[in-house]
Amino acid sequence: MRPLIPNAKLRCALVRIVSVGLCLTASQAMATPEQFNQDLKKLAITINQDTMQYQADVNKGKQLADTRCVACHGDAMLKMMPTYPKLDGQKAAYLFKQLLDFKHGQRQNPLMQGQATMLSEQEMKDVAYYYSTL
Repeated sequence: MRPLIPNAKLRCALVRIVSVGLCLTASQAMATPEQFNQDLKKLAITINQDTMQYQADVNKGKQLADTRCVACHGDAMLKMMPTYPKLDGQKAAYLFKQLLDFKHGQRQNPLMQGQATMLSEQEMKDVAYYYSTL
């Protein structure tokens, strides 16, 4: 079988370019907690100042996700229920806003409203930030 790009040096150069591009894309997609807070400031939402200044904790978010979210948003359930959204890699500010909307009744889904109601705004930031890092 012949390679698609016969020139070995060109093949190696293309692999390096693609690899670097993928690394940059992945690092640009994951916001820091500070960037997450800046993104929240751009949204038209009202949250208390303590929550706005709170630095999201990825470890607390993982713990919450593993105990509260994985039943519906984990890989096993996503295979059975493709209509459930995959949260991995979503923007933290987007996920936070969705949780806030469920909590305040601006989005209607009894299951998610129940889950969001049990979370503080700081916990919402933690879990949203965790999923954004995946």
